[in-house]
Amino acid sequence: MQVSPGVSNTIVNNNQVHILEYRGAQLAAFNVEGRGLLICLPQAFELFLKQFVGGLHTVYTKLKRLDIQPVVCNVEQVRILRGLGAIQPGVNRCKLIAPREFDILYADCTTSR
Repeated sequence: MQVSPGVSNTIVNNNQVHILEYRGAQLAAFNVEGRGLLICLPQAFELFLKQFVGGLHTVYTKLKRLDIQPVVCNVEQVRILRGLGAIQPGVNRCKLIAPREFDILYADCTTSR
């Protein structure tokens, strides 16, 4: 990826996808400055939480209550995630979350029925 003069290398690094082995599955992740590797929340939801909660809207409500603040993907990250099949083709937004934060969310979703 060509970086224009004055454009931070951080932007390029934030858009480099990693495949992270997590809970026995491979998830798309991005190394976000100051937060480390963050996994694709919709992909993690589909793999691990779909059977426990009604939908992503419920997950976002739980995240607020748990004081967990996901990072909103930029346009390039969304494009990459769609290309990998981590999110559906028509999806234009996505959020990223740290694996340790997802562990907290998972525990909340699987114990408070």
